[in-house]
Amino acid sequence: MNKEKLIIYFVVLCLLSFYVLGAESSTVGNAMASFYKLNITMVNHEPSPAEAGRYVTIRFKIENQGRENAESVMLELLPRYPFSLDPGESAVKQIGSIYSKQTGAVGVIKDYRLKVDENSLEGDNKIEAQYKIGGSVWTKVEPFYINIKPHDILLSITKVDSPKMIKPGSVEEVKISLKNMALSFIKDIKVKLNLNSVPFATFDSTNAQIVKQLDADSNTTVIFNLIAEPDAESKLYKVPIEVEFLDRLGTKYSKNETVGLSIGAEPDLTVNVESSEVYSKGGTGKVTIKFVNKGVTDIKFLNIKLKESDNYDILSPSEVYIGNIDSDDYETADFTISLKKAKGDYAELSLLAGYKDANNNDYSKSMIVPLQLYSTSEAKALGLKKSSKLGGFLIIVIIVAGGIVLYRWKKKNMKKKK
Repeated sequence: MNKEKLIIYFVVLCLLSFYVLGAESSTVGNAMASFYKLNITMVNHEPSPAEAGRYVTIRFKIENQGRENAESVMLELLPRYPFSLDPGESAVKQIGSIYSKQTGAVGVIKDYRLKVDENSLEGDNKIEAQYKIGGSVWTKVEPFYINIKPHDILLSITKVDSPKMIKPGSVEEVKISLKNMALSFIKDIKVKLNLNSVPFATFDSTNAQIVKQLDADSNTTVIFNLIAEPDAESKLYKVPIEVEFLDRLGTKYSKNETVGLSIGAEPDLTVNVESSEVYSKGGTGKVTIKFVNKGVTDIKFLNIKLKESDNYDILSPSEVYIGNIDSDDYETADFTISLKKAKGDYAELSLLAGYKDANNNDYSKSMIVPLQLYSTSEAKALGLKKSSKLGGFLIIVIIVAGGIVLYRWKKKNMKKKK
């Protein structure tokens, strides 16, 4: 082999060597070949899909598949709409050295936290990144894609203001407070009360209210004037609330809630003495007390206690359980007392009543019941007290005896005259 052929073979061999080495290296700005090979991938993003108006965390993995260490590596994210970094947050991250064959589980992980614009469109959105090694130029990698969906609009009913009870036949305000929990506005909000199966009706208004727009993180209140039917049963009623609204893209949403509204009123319990065998100080006997429910709601579990007093002694059980009294009805309770003191023409009986209304609300009521007193002559005149039978018998005996004495006296005088 001559000298010229040897030179040609040597040049070809050198060129082949450079080609093979270049295939295993990353080319930098000065076109010098090296033995490292960086690979940058997006591991994931959370949440997935990302939500408009919220934050998303993007996680990158940087690996070195070459046979030589990569020194002074830097990664830069290139955010573009609809993604943005918070003010003051750097897009460049210092990675440092990545060793040869540092791949898989030992690859370097770097995170970026990005804000997703609330007006971003649904679907895949591109984001780019680049890296450089040492003093080389920046090298872009293939773009990544992040799927975005509109944020699930959360319209919350935060509060319902209503009376503790709505009296049958009366009109009351029911206020429903709404809050837009999302980071974008919603519109055409329709709040409807479904009154088909409950004894309520709207008064001077419809059963639906409209709010044209509610900005992000804002509140509003809709007001309904409700009247309870006059003959409605006193109890708790579940009223369905139907809500519909649109997001900024015109997507329709709906949700159903329930509010509890009570129909009822505070019981009107009155008391008086129906009859009594006690008419004066020192008297002993039974007193019958009448309890009247004059209200529109029933009284339940009525219990009556005659309280101790210096005015009287209680000779019967001091506590009587009456039970239920319907609206516009009454019940009675009997107590036996011995009256010791009185103020003028009345004695005061002290009572304590405990009971519930139709909605099981508890009530306790102290009552003073006046017991009318009379003199002996007044009692006799009113037929409340009868004369003693022994006294009448004595009067008759006296009259008869007087008659006999008078008859004998007259008879004796007639004999003397003869």
